[in-house]
Amino acid sequence: MDFIHSLEKQKMRFYCSYHVLLLFGFSFFLPAEGSDPWNQFRGPNGSGIRADASLGVPSVDDLRWKTPLPFGLSCPVLSKDKIFLTGIENKHLLTIALERESGKVLWKKKVPKTEIEKFHPSSSPATPTPFVEEKRLYVYFGSYGLICYDHQGLEIWKKPLPTPRSLYGTASSPLVHENLLIQVIDDDAHMPNSQVSKSRILALDKQSGKILWERFRPFHRSGWSTPTIWEHGRGRELVVLGNGSLRGYSLPAGEEKWQVDGFSRETIARPMIGNGKVYASGSRLGGSADLKTDPLPFWKAVIGFDANGDNRLERREMTGHFTFPFRPQLPPGHPGFGLPMPREPQKKRARLDGIFLRMDKNRDGFWDKDEFIDNLTIGRGKPLLLAVKPGGRGNVTQTHVEWEFNKGIPEVPSPILLENFIYMISNGGVLICVGTDKGQMIYRKRIGGLGQYVASPIVAGKNLILVSEEGLVSVVRTGKDFELLGQLQLKGKIKVTPALGINNLYLRSESHLWAFGKMSGRP
Repeated sequence: MDFIHSLEKQKMRFYCSYHVLLLFGFSFFLPAEGSDPWNQFRGPNGSGIRADASLGVPSVDDLRWKTPLPFGLSCPVLSKDKIFLTGIENKHLLTIALERESGKVLWKKKVPKTEIEKFHPSSSPATPTPFVEEKRLYVYFGSYGLICYDHQGLEIWKKPLPTPRSLYGTASSPLVHENLLIQVIDDDAHMPNSQVSKSRILALDKQSGKILWERFRPFHRSGWSTPTIWEHGRGRELVVLGNGSLRGYSLPAGEEKWQVDGFSRETIARPMIGNGKVYASGSRLGGSADLKTDPLPFWKAVIGFDANGDNRLERREMTGHFTFPFRPQLPPGHPGFGLPMPREPQKKRARLDGIFLRMDKNRDGFWDKDEFIDNLTIGRGKPLLLAVKPGGRGNVTQTHVEWEFNKGIPEVPSPILLENFIYMISNGGVLICVGTDKGQMIYRKRIGGLGQYVASPIVAGKNLILVSEEGLVSVVRTGKDFELLGQLQLKGKIKVTPALGINNLYLRSESHLWAFGKMSGRP
C-alpha cells in the first residue's frame, strides 16, 4: 500500500506541474515513456522552466560527478537515462552521449569530415543544442548540416547543408514540431546575382531527413536565436527572431503571417511564450543594455592604458590588448571586450591609427576625458524587450505590440518568463524583474559575478538559477520581492545554459560537465 500511495503522490505532483505549465502558455505535451521534458535548448518549448524540479542552492557537497568533455557551447539535453551534447576535439565535430546516473561517456560520434566554419574566439563550431525525442536525437552543425541518431549512436540519416556565412558562427538550434524537424539558417551570403540574403527556414521530415518545405528570409542576415512554437486561440505559429524583426510563421505550413520591427542587427535570445502573448528581446548592437548608457566605464577602460599617468591617452600608448571597448565590464584581452583587431601587424597598426583619429577630433595628439565622452557613440539600434498580441497580419509593429521596455536588456542570455514576471540578467550581474501586464520595472539588483553573463537563466520550481561566465552560481527566489537565497563559486568558465532534471542541475564548463543534486530515484 505504501508503494501504491507513493506512486499516486508522484502522479499527482506531475499532473499538477503539467497544468501549471499549461497555464504559462507553453506548447508542452506529456513526455512519452523514456523521454524527458528537458529535451531541447532551455527545456520545455525553450521556456527555461522545470516546474517539477526540487532544487535549492547547490553546494560542493551536492556534486555527484564531474566528467571531462571536449570543448563546445551546446547545452546538455536529457532523455530518461542519458545526456546528449556536442563538442569539437582535434578538429573533429562530435556528438556525445553520457549516462545520467554516473556521468560516464557512453559514445562519441564524429561528423563526416568537413571544413570547419569560421567563428568568433568567444564562440564554437559546436554551439547549436541538440533536440532529443523518445528514440531519436537530432543535431545541427553549421559546418556540416543535420544528422539524426538513435540513442545508442546509430546514424539513421544525415542531410549535408551549405555552411551559412555568419559574423560569429552558427548558433540556432533545431526544433521538432509533430513530424517536422525545423532549422533556421540565417545567412550573410547573397542569393546569386542579388543583394538579398540566402537566409531561410528548412522543415524536414524528421523520419527521413527529406526537405518538406523551405521559406526564404531575404531581408535577414546572420542571427543566433532559436525559434519558439506559439500556440494560441488562432492556431500554432513558429516565432523567429532575426536581425531587425520578429516574425511569425503558420504551422505546419510555414506561411509567413506577421512581423514586428525595431530590433538591432544582432539578435540572440529565444522568444518567450506566456499569458497569451509572445515576448522577445535584443540588446543594442555592441551589447549595451540600456537606452541611455553611462560613458564613464568606457573611459575607464581606455585610460587604463595610460602608461605615463597623465590622464590622457596617446597613440603610442595603445599597446598590448588595446582595442576600442564595446563591453567595458570585461577585461582587456577577453574576446568580447572590444573591436576585433587584425592579427597581421601592419593591418593592426592601421586600424589603431583609425580608432585614434576618430576620437581625436581636435588633432592635438591626445584623448582626454571630455573629448572622449563628447565623441563617444555607443552601438546602433536600441535595447528592446516587447510583448506581442496574437492575431496580426503583415507588419503589426504599430497595432499588436502591447508594450516595450528598454532597460537592462541582455546581449546573449535569453530572458525568462514565470507567471507575471520576466527576469533578465545582463553583464556585470545586473538582474532586472519586469511585470508582464504593463512592462513596468519591478526591481533592479546587482547579484555579483563581475564580467559577462552568457548562460541563460533557468527556473527550478520557484527558484531562479543564474550562472556567470566566471562560474558564480546564484539562486534567487522568484516573485516581486528580490531575495538572494545563496551562491556557489565554481572553478571554470561557464557560457552554457544549464539543464534541469527533477533532482539534478547539469552545468557545462569549458572542459567539464558537472552534475549536482540527487542521483537515487528519478534523475
